[in-house]
Amino acid sequence: MKSNVVYFQDLRNVGISTTDIRGALDCCLKKLSRGVYSVIRRCNVSSHQRFSVFATDIAWLEQHEAGLTREPDQARRYEEHLKRLQIIHYPHFRPDDIVCGVSAARLHRIGMFNEPDQPVSVFHPAASTRTSELVRRRRTIAAEDICTVAGLRVTTPVRTALDLRSELGNAAGFAAMEQVLRRRMLGDDEDLIFRLGYPPTLLGDVPQMQIDLFLEPIIRLAKGKKVASKLARLASPLSESYAESRAAFNLHLLGLSDFAQQIEILDGGRLLTRLDFLLREDQVALYVDGSQKYVDGGFDLMNKESRQHNRLLAMGYKVVRFKFNEVQSPKQFGEKLFHQAPELRGRCRNRLVL
Repeated sequence: MKSNVVYFQDLRNVGISTTDIRGALDCCLKKLSRGVYSVIRRCNVSSHQRFSVFATDIAWLEQHEAGLTREPDQARRYEEHLKRLQIIHYPHFRPDDIVCGVSAARLHRIGMFNEPDQPVSVFHPAASTRTSELVRRRRTIAAEDICTVAGLRVTTPVRTALDLRSELGNAAGFAAMEQVLRRRMLGDDEDLIFRLGYPPTLLGDVPQMQIDLFLEPIIRLAKGKKVASKLARLASPLSESYAESRAAFNLHLLGLSDFAQQIEILDGGRLLTRLDFLLREDQVALYVDGSQKYVDGGFDLMNKESRQHNRLLAMGYKVVRFKFNEVQSPKQFGEKLFHQAPELRGRCRNRLVL
């Protein structure tokens, strides 16, 4: 993660003045945090040319020079990358600091949505301080819940997911737990997972992996153990996106936990589609559309899904499709689901109570 990061003192050491630094901001220099910058362009302004000695990541320069960071399909990923840079290159960490919470989730690339744009968050065994760039909370963390990312001490992915539950709420924590479980069982190469498919023994291995992965970290929590344990027992490696995890969480809240995920539907011996969720007893199929789906797929994807939808109806399925924003609200999710499939109301058993 080079990204041409340079510190204020490095710039001063080669004779670049404070005035030159201020003049280069948003031209060829981007401020990441106080005293930390990134060289983002090759500049023709004579007073800015000395920044080029720090511009060793050519791909980073080309990305900015081509305007790719402003493209709709890349803007969010770019912002996430900048936030990771701000954490990794924060210049005033103390030796006992442990990056935690939302900051740790960013380093582990755990998907979140509408997470707060907050200062770097760390735990420290003896100190508690707050600045505009860092919040340090006094807390002792077991060595088993600490790992290293980019040279920093960070809460492990499991502990981070558990902390997100208390920071961002149960739904966000559940989504994080599912991502951690999926990566542990299947790896993080989603293209490879798609090509190879899911192992036939996967679901049988889930209960033991839930125990192996979450049990001891939950026991070490100071509070929230009961809720975290409930969510851990429901987490699945089959949710393929943050949105699908939120949909699964909603189904558990409604008491519709008897659902299957990633179900392949054959038509005449050929694969017609793969359903995100299937409620088998009532033949109700659910799709969850990610926020970027149609931007990437365009009209061809929309036409293909229209044909699949019509064929599923002819085969006796009822199809309910949810947009990304609809899975963020359990109330809105339930209203739409029961409006289109009212027969499911009688199936609601053992609602998840947190």
